[in-house]
Amino acid sequence: MMAWIEFMNTTTGERLGVRQIADASGMPAHRVHTTLSGRRVPTRSELDMLCMAVGLGKESREALQELRVLEATQRAHQKPPDPTFTADAESARRIPPRQPVPAFGQPDPIRVSTTKELVQALKAVHVWGGTPSLRELERRTKSALRRSTISDMLRGESLPDYDRYVAFLRACGVDGANLDTWVFVWRRLKALESPEAAPWMPGAGMP
Repeated sequence: MMAWIEFMNTTTGERLGVRQIADASGMPAHRVHTTLSGRRVPTRSELDMLCMAVGLGKESREALQELRVLEATQRAHQKPPDPTFTADAESARRIPPRQPVPAFGQPDPIRVSTTKELVQALKAVHVWGGTPSLRELERRTKSALRRSTISDMLRGESLPDYDRYVAFLRACGVDGANLDTWVFVWRRLKALESPEAAPWMPGAGMP
């Protein structure tokens, strides 16, 4: 069961029925059921409705939203289950659980907490992408990124420009759900530069 569901249950101290929560939140009962059973991750607005339905305060709702973001990110990195893998095979192999990683072993930036660490992670992406030359990266981005710009980004001490950051990641082969994770990390660091914005960004205070 997902951590944010356990948080909800222990914080409220009262386990309401699915129908009661559905009526109070305005959500369909089947969506409440699949959410509380851990079979799906709710949207931000759905989680807010569930929290209000069970009477959680602002701080608890914000904590749950952070856990929701982590859960959604982890699920995006997990591989789909193998339909040929049986319970007997699982028992025989006894494989210890592993933390999910991005597809194809891409560097995972989710624990990045400073701009310096982000630059280090970008260097890892460059290596993972085959260490293409700056000229090649410039070609791949159709000159949207100049060689000097890329060089500055990989040794800079300030948060890179958003569009250039995304263009660099795409040029190195990062896309899909993995790119979403990199975008989330950039937005978190940007929010931390603006104290008035950070409280409105779920996960901005995470390490």
